[in-house]
Order: sequence, then structure tokens, then C-alpha cells
Amino acid sequence: MIDMNVNRRRTSILTCVALVVMIPPPVVEGQNIETELKHVAQNANFAVIPIWYNTSENMQVVGTGFLVTPDGYFVTAAHVLQCYEPKSAQMTLGLRERSGAGSGVWFDVIEKDEAHDLALCKTTLPLKFVESKDNPGSEEPMASLHVSAMQPDAGDFIAIAGFPLGSWFPAIQFGTVAATRTTNPNAGRVPAGQRELLQISASGNKGNSGSPVISLDTSDVIGVIVQAQPAPLFSTTEGIPLAQSSGIMLAVPAKWVQDLLKRHNVTSIAQAPPKGHTSYYPLPNK
Repeated sequence: MIDMNVNRRRTSILTCVALVVMIPPPVVEGQNIETELKHVAQNANFAVIPIWYNTSENMQVVGTGFLVTPDGYFVTAAHVLQCYEPKSAQMTLGLRERSGAGSGVWFDVIEKDEAHDLALCKTTLPLKFVESKDNPGSEEPMASLHVSAMQPDAGDFIAIAGFPLGSWFPAIQFGTVAATRTTNPNAGRVPAGQRELLQISASGNKGNSGSPVISLDTSDVIGVIVQAQPAPLFSTTEGIPLAQSSGIMLAVPAKWVQDLLKRHNVTSIAQAPPKGHTSYYPLPNK
């Protein structure tokens, strides 16, 4: 007699084998992520600007701004501008050349939104590429970034562009949206809505405040860094607490940036830098 149970088992096994063969394994698109990161980095490198605090002895980077229009509107964190004085050279934007040279440009604060730790500013000079021996120059302005109207999801790949540790050249960091809300009671810099801040999985340092959080999928700004979340590190010898990055930064969501821009009829524009650029110095007015 034929054992029907045996036949059924054989059929089930063959069916499972066929399914294993037919279903392709998932493809990890690491190369695409690298390509997108390089694309975002190229544009962000020429859309972010260091904010300098100037003294009689030196200049130091205190934060990051990023252009939202080609004609000089930019956004930063409000607390970066705590020493700002109108019509003063105490705080300036650092416009830099690839050679490492740079110059300070004055700017006006359009609105300082302390409740959301955001500020909208505008440069007092047009920002254009200068003519040089190796570059005929360009009448096109610098790069600028578009601010997203979409809510990000946890796990989204992002890049952060800014000037950590006093650097005069932008650093690009890769990370993810770790969470779309935070309930940390110790991170109270944004009174308007502390729990609505984004948690970003990237280590931050002094100078990253005001840095844009950029989606790799859309190249849009989805948030603005306002605070690094420190983790206490204790010395084994003296028990002295030291500052150490926890690998998490907090960012104001883009919807608050959109509200700030709308109040002043400013529309953010995504614009790539012109090809063949060599510097950030403004051309003289014609």
C-alpha cells in the first residue's frame, strides 16, 4: 500500500525547496547610499556657512548656518546668536576659499525665535563666486537647501553638514533618524515643544548647532540641530565628570522652520553650486 502521509510530506518538502529557490535574497543597496551621500555632501558643502565670533585676538566658530535662498537668507539655531549685536562685526559669517583663506560678512537677524531655538537671517552682501586666474567666475549665487514639508520616519538615512570643533571647513556626517520624538527631561532648550524634537543618531560637537539635517532620499532639510545629547563619562582616578557625546543629537523639526520662513514670505529653494567654483568670496557690486 502507498503511504499517503509520506507522499504529503515529500510534496511539502519539495514545495518549500521550490519557494526557497524562487524567492531572491534582499539586496543591500550600499552603493546607492554612498552615491546619495556624496550628492548631498557636494551641495551641502556650499550651502552651509560657519558663524564666527570675533574678538580682538582671534575668530572662533560658534555655530553653523545654512542658506535657504540663493540671495542670502539663512537659518541657524537662535542660541548661536546670543552675542549678536546689530551693525556690529562681533559676529559674522565666514566665507571661505578652498585654499583656507576666508573673510567675514555681516548679516542681519530677521527673527530670533527663542521658543523654537531658531533664527532667520540675511546677509548684507550678495553671495556670488569670485573671478580668479583658474576660474572665470560666475554670476550664479551659492548653493541653497530646500526645507521639507514632510514628516520623517524613524530609520530614515540622513546627513548632517556643519562646523564641529571650530573647523573652517564643513564636515559631513552620516546617520539616521533614531526617533521622531524625545521625552528627555534634561534637554530643555526648546520650550515650545521639547517632546517634538527629532533624535538623530550622530555624534555632535560644539559648532554643530544650527546644522541642517538632510534627507538622503530627497536632499531636503528635515530638521535643524539644536543640541548634542551628552553622556557623562567619569574618570577612574578622580571621579570628575567629563563631556562625552552620546551619539544622539536633538533637532528642531522642519515644520517649525517652514513656519518661520512663511512669517517672512521666504520660500526655500534647492540650488546646486555652479560647476567649476573655487571660492565663496562675494563679487563686487556692479
